[in-house]
Amino acid sequence: MKKILRIFVFVAIALMLISCKGSGGGNSGSGGGGSSPATPAPAGTNGTTTTSIPVAPAGFITVVGSTFAGGNKFKVESDEGCFGTGGSVTIATFFMSDHEVTQAEYQEVMGDNPSYRNGSSGREAAAGETQANLPVEMVSWFQAIVYCNKKSIAEGLAPCYVISGKTNTDEWGAVPELVILPQEWGFITCDFSANGYRLPTEAEWEYAARGGAEGVQAANPTDYAGTDDIANLGNYAWWGENSDDMTHEVKKKLPNSLGLYDMNGNVDEWCWKDYDGDGLEQQAYASYRGGFFRGDYFSGTYSLSSSHGCLAFKHWESVGFRVARTAQ
Repeated sequence: MKKILRIFVFVAIALMLISCKGSGGGNSGSGGGGSSPATPAPAGTNGTTTTSIPVAPAGFITVVGSTFAGGNKFKVESDEGCFGTGGSVTIATFFMSDHEVTQAEYQEVMGDNPSYRNGSSGREAAAGETQANLPVEMVSWFQAIVYCNKKSIAEGLAPCYVISGKTNTDEWGAVPELVILPQEWGFITCDFSANGYRLPTEAEWEYAARGGAEGVQAANPTDYAGTDDIANLGNYAWWGENSDDMTHEVKKKLPNSLGLYDMNGNVDEWCWKDYDGDGLEQQAYASYRGGFFRGDYFSGTYSLSSSHGCLAFKHWESVGFRVARTAQ
């Protein structure tokens, strides 16, 4: 079966180009489709809550896992998210960064700042804000994966992502920038038992955005991160109503109930998406969540059940990422 997929993968990827939705670069990020099914806990974990809660590293929040029932209460109009399809869902305890990766953090690891709003003339940070603390953007899903492993190795942690049996990104070759992917980049795997940096799964992202165990077990989970009232969204998010059409310094708005900032708005955030298909299908098309600075309520951008995505080599001024770690 994999041989057949490899033969037709280039055709499949080309077809997906016309179906990309929610992309930035001037669009509103609308779509709401592409929602994923409930995602089980990463391999090697059982998702149960224990009396000993792992202490999160600096800049991270411990998101305590739980098992809960999915169902209609998580649906927002046509968006089901990870939990709207029903069934029992288990999320293992993990660490989530309390902020989106900043331009300074990205440059320290990668050696460059690809962001559109990079401080050059006409692209400066808003008055009173620090350029280095703006979220990095114009980063593809592949670049986010490389960042995670590079940062892990630099800090002496076990890297999570593997290509052809290798975790050293210097041995991976050039990051794909075209529709036609080098075959090895189509089979990236994630070792969830490693203690290094990684992207959160879509299920982890949505669970954390909703406020963890308490949030998902509520009779009426919030539609947005921190509030259920669209009139209050501006207190928690930079969006089309208050952003002045630009990204802003992280952690300037109120956090959600777990202490996570900018889970809605500022930039969309790349996630690791669990597909049932071949690995190459997985990396051809990647997902992002949360909404961004130019979005609006009517597009469905900010619903925590809304999932968007595009080809993994794409990069937009509206898409960045935050990192997670498996709790050890």
